[in-house]
Formats: sequence, C-alpha cells, structure tokens
Amino acid sequence: MAEKKMTQVQALEIAVAEMANDEAREVIAGMIEKRKSVSRKPRVNKEAEAFRARLVEFIGAAEAPLTNAEIAAHFKVKPQKVSNNIAVLEKAGAVKRIRAEKPSGKDTFVLA
Repeated sequence: MAEKKMTQVQALEIAVAEMANDEAREVIAGMIEKRKSVSRKPRVNKEAEAFRARLVEFIGAAEAPLTNAEIAAHFKVKPQKVSNNIAVLEKAGAVKRIRAEKPSGKDTFVLA
C-alpha cells in the first residue's frame, strides 16, 4: 500500500502539537503561518505575460487571421512556445481559434 506524502505545513503542525516548550511552539506556529501565506500566492511569470501581451498586439494588428507557424516565424520562436501561449490566451478569452475547414488545413487565430 502506498503511503500518502505529508506536506511541510502538515509536518510542522504535527511538530507543534507534540512540542512541550511554549517558546518553540510559538516559533514553529509562526513558521506555519508564513508557509501557508507563501503557498497561497499565485506565481506570475512576467516574461510569459509580456510575450502574451506582444502576441495579442501582433494578432490584433494583423489584417488576416494568422497561423501558429506565421506567428512563430514573426517572433523567431519555436511553434510550441506560441501554441502554449495561445492556449492560455484562448482560455482567458483574448484570442479565438478559427478551425480549418479541411483536415489538411491549419487553424488560424484572431482576437476574440
């Protein structure tokens, strides 16, 4: 049977419960609160956010819908980087995917 892993916060809470020294208990309790507040903060990748902003600007300025390859060529990045960031923008509702009519066609993107 596989054992369930314990988080750092859970381990610290157990240590506090078993501690006899009041001063040490207060120090550890403070560490727990600090750890809880740190783990709740969302991570923000500023570089990725800046790239997504440039993507939206570029797609918005385009006269026609753009393919993933066209966008990647413009920014001189791998198509996978564009694809990953377009997926985030689609989920946020900033970019709309236009599905290709033919199976061999390529999807294009426009602002939503």
